[in-house]
Amino acid sequence: MKVCFITLGCKVNQYESESIAKKLKDNGYSVSFKLEEADIYVLSTCAVTNEAERKSRGLITKVLKLNPNAKIYVCGCSSQNNKDKFLVRENVKLVLGTSNKMDIADSILKDNKPQPQNLEIVPCYQDEYYPLPSHTRVYIKIQDGCNRFCSYCLIPYLRGRSRSRSLESINAEIDKLSKTAKEVVITGIDISAYGEDFEDKKGLIDVALLFKNKPVRFRFSSFEVRVINEKFLKALKSLPNFCPHFHLSLQSGSSSVLKAMNRHYTAEEYLEKIALIRKYFKDAAITTDVIVGFPTETEENFNESLETCKKANFADIHAFPFSMRSGTAAEKIKNVATNIDERMQKILELKKNCKINFVNSQIGKTLSVLIEEKATERGYKEGHSENYIKCYVKDSKNIKPNTIIKATIIKPFKDGALAEVKSEKWRV
Repeated sequence: MKVCFITLGCKVNQYESESIAKKLKDNGYSVSFKLEEADIYVLSTCAVTNEAERKSRGLITKVLKLNPNAKIYVCGCSSQNNKDKFLVRENVKLVLGTSNKMDIADSILKDNKPQPQNLEIVPCYQDEYYPLPSHTRVYIKIQDGCNRFCSYCLIPYLRGRSRSRSLESINAEIDKLSKTAKEVVITGIDISAYGEDFEDKKGLIDVALLFKNKPVRFRFSSFEVRVINEKFLKALKSLPNFCPHFHLSLQSGSSSVLKAMNRHYTAEEYLEKIALIRKYFKDAAITTDVIVGFPTETEENFNESLETCKKANFADIHAFPFSMRSGTAAEKIKNVATNIDERMQKILELKKNCKINFVNSQIGKTLSVLIEEKATERGYKEGHSENYIKCYVKDSKNIKPNTIIKATIIKPFKDGALAEVKSEKWRV
């Protein structure tokens, strides 16, 4: 019996999908993470934008074209937001939301169709996920939920309040994954809030210190401004296996727009955090997210945002147009934003220049590159450096997937950099 997992959205969804897959594989099922013909499909949905929800619903049509008789199981943020749009679809056996996703594995194993649950969000961290990694770079989930209630975002309503995984449980999974993995990515819905629900006020710095003397390198999936301080950066600097890549969420470079977004920092404060990171990590890749066309964003505000991005000198920018989500505070704001397509073109041009400039700043430097599972560019092996440059190296039978090599950056190439292999024997 073959089960195909199709996952949209964040790394948390991926982690949870891989956990369902592992339980099924352990019970004799064949599992796949590609969109292909299968007996059963598990669809993990996303609701971060209207387009993500549209794609989530469209998955059902896609899989039924591959197998009209397939059994379909749905979970995630989009089904949490509107389960009825999935329940009415043909062949759907079970619809869950963002909690109790492992019930899908139990339902498949029992081959039954339980009554649709009310999708109540579980208020504590559900520590029952043990993934089957589908990538060279593996993920560890440490936290779920969000307390920030940015005015544009539905996620706190769909994932619930922030709740953290115990350090003991995290450490046990690190030890397990370290036996085969070369890189671990720490992920969650808002990992900067890690430990805020604990009485002893443990925090993200304690998670980082778990990697001391571990035989695996690690990075964090994203940061919020509030977690960046001298103490935290000093701790990271003391760990030789930390990968200096900081995805520091911006959303807007205009202080007035940030206030309307309910983001609790100014553009100036954000730039101060950037400077602090570079004080400790000169060659760090600093990447970010930017929303274009938030309802209060005037042309002047957009230009302020663009200028902030230029000053930050990012290694990359994930820019996307504002998507109105029903039920958020932003829904009630009068929309004055115009020329969205033109604004997107400007920031995408800046994104392109930022990526090239960052690679140029690394030319001649020898970095540690984790080779990925397979090469997609003929004649090259691909991987990512510790500071998250996508590197292309000349193909060699001696360079195996899931190994770390030393390579010198030569020049910008494709969507990353051309690099020359210096050593094929290196480990953390």
